[in-house]
Amino acid sequence: MGYTVRKLLESEQFPKMKLLCGEKGLDLEVKGIRIIEIEDMERYLTGGEILITSLQVYLSCSDREVEQHFEDLVKSDISGFIVKKRKEYDPTGRRLSLLEKHCKKYEIPLVEIPGDLYYWGIIRHVMMQVFDKDTARLKYFKITHDNFNTFILKNNGSSNTASDIIKFLSIMIENPVVLYYGNLNCMVSTNLDNSKLILSDEIQPYKPNIITKFQYMKQMKGSRVQYVVKFAILNEVEIYITITEENRELIELDYMAIENAIINLQYGFLSEFAQDEVKKKYQRDIIHNILNGLLSSKEMTEAAAQLGMKESDTYRVVDFHTITKNVQRKYTKEQLHEVGVIEGELMHLLPDALIYRNMDQIVMIQQVDSNQTELEYQKEMEEIEEVIQRSILYRKKDTDFQIGIGKSVEGYQRLKESYYEASQAIKYIEIIRLVTGDKNKSVVHYSNLGFFQIFGKVDDMTELERCIPETLKKLYLYDDEHKGELITTLQMYLRNNQSIKKTAGAMFVHYRTISYRLEKIKQISGINFDNANEVLAVSNGLIIYKMLKEIE
Repeated sequence: MGYTVRKLLESEQFPKMKLLCGEKGLDLEVKGIRIIEIEDMERYLTGGEILITSLQVYLSCSDREVEQHFEDLVKSDISGFIVKKRKEYDPTGRRLSLLEKHCKKYEIPLVEIPGDLYYWGIIRHVMMQVFDKDTARLKYFKITHDNFNTFILKNNGSSNTASDIIKFLSIMIENPVVLYYGNLNCMVSTNLDNSKLILSDEIQPYKPNIITKFQYMKQMKGSRVQYVVKFAILNEVEIYITITEENRELIELDYMAIENAIINLQYGFLSEFAQDEVKKKYQRDIIHNILNGLLSSKEMTEAAAQLGMKESDTYRVVDFHTITKNVQRKYTKEQLHEVGVIEGELMHLLPDALIYRNMDQIVMIQQVDSNQTELEYQKEMEEIEEVIQRSILYRKKDTDFQIGIGKSVEGYQRLKESYYEASQAIKYIEIIRLVTGDKNKSVVHYSNLGFFQIFGKVDDMTELERCIPETLKKLYLYDDEHKGELITTLQMYLRNNQSIKKTAGAMFVHYRTISYRLEKIKQISGINFDNANEVLAVSNGLIIYKMLKEIE
């Protein structure tokens, strides 16, 4: 005798199952298992199936129509019904009573399961009993594929698609599932863990016992096994999905569900990306025109309204720049792709801001928080720069990420001013790095530049050489010929407010050595340290000379 409903009940795999009627039919052979997905399901049955339903599919049917469908089903040589009792689908219990009446009439087993018991464990168990391994895989692949497809059709590429698919997969495999962006930030999670994905040093490639085109990996998350699957959208955007064995170990049929989930995620993302690209291009054109002052006052008002901006609010513009570290400073296709990845990271970190990308440049319009000081905002941007830079290093890319901050302006009509300052701040970063010696300086607020703005306006940096006092040039010439330290001593002396003692301490030499060098400096250059104007000119000359040497 083949597999029967009696064997299913006696297996005690599902102790909450309860036989309502049809005891005489318990030994009918089960030849398959299907979910009642459409009203006229009888048209697609081959005989011997056990049917699962919550009666949801009959919500729009009259009692007479439901009764006719039940009559047709029980005449289709089925082996039984499994019903999940859901009050929202059968509030009066009338539909279940009608089904029970027909099952009694034709001696068909009717089994009830509680609302908290999902179908998929039952489906897997029955398929493994009824079919050989390969057939079970194909059947399970088909049934999971059809169910995942409903999310694509229902959502039509909306942002809910990924969330629905991930939650449904978690129900199917009875374990938590998390979806991550390529930068390892969490996109969708079925549990409370929204932290970044950590790929351990011990992670290993894993090959499930199925035919797959996706890259599986396996690692430990605490004491539990975690599977990591990497896939791509359009061969460019990387996505990760993780399944952690918290409740039970995965079996082969679970991998069929995972495969179908990923395939449908790819379709869903393609549709969503296509819609997003159209929206982003339209938004990009609007923002470009606003920031560059290409719109009339009326056009500006209309454009701002489409972006949700108000003239009564305060905004600032931030310019994010990505500089390639190769000699040519030209962007390859791979490097431009990296800029796109950084854009996605910024949109994740700053979800309320308007962000658009133009080749290597990413620009943000952000409403100013009146409760946040400029210093606090500077610190926030520095923290964001650190997060992005860590991600860049993790991906082993050679991108120099910089942030220029423009001033706050009231309303959207003056955004052009803030954009100009943000762009100029990016331009001055190299100068600030040269002057301060901090090559990692990457966040600059235009309003904090002060004196250094002058240097940024000179396109040919060598023209600045004429601003170096002749007295200082003599010192540089002397140091070059004698391999001396007079320039270094002069820099430290001025930096320490002309204190011989502090200069000696900073240079780890005796104060008499500093005194001797200062006399030598006066003798060669004729610098008068009591003349404030001359000292200022020398200080500026030291900065300019350092800049020119770095440029060489």
